[in-house]
Amino acid sequence: MNDMMDPARSEPTRRAWLQLAATPVLAPLLMTAQAQGFNVTSAQLLAMNLKPDGIKMDLARTPDSGASVPLQASVNAPTGLKITGVEVFLPENPNTRALKLRLAEPQSQFVFSTRLRLAASQDVWVVATLSDDSKLGASAPTVITSSTCFDAS
Repeated sequence: MNDMMDPARSEPTRRAWLQLAATPVLAPLLMTAQAQGFNVTSAQLLAMNLKPDGIKMDLARTPDSGASVPLQASVNAPTGLKITGVEVFLPENPNTRALKLRLAEPQSQFVFSTRLRLAASQDVWVVATLSDDSKLGASAPTVITSSTCFDAS
């Protein structure tokens, strides 16, 4: 039976109408995201020679599973600069950028927490962009025993 039809009335469902309405809006955004190539490797992150100054990460070293790994991080900007954005990278995941935040107003200090889905044991990277477009970055290793990214997410 077609998922887009209401079995009782043989009419499109509300979900089907919403999918059709969203397609023209979401399709260009998805194509743009794919074209920009958000994936980055560990080697590329290391080659950036990011300084870890002012970044502190609290991340479980050996979580039971990669399904939901808590991360808490704080970023302190150097004197005279502000934080304009923060990104979290998981280089061993199919989609390596896990989080991208652009701050509405630059901050001298930024603290956040989230949960990550890890495909494999890897270094988790927090990269902060500063008001002069320079970047700070720090990584922390995690070792997991079971993978959770079977569907390339």
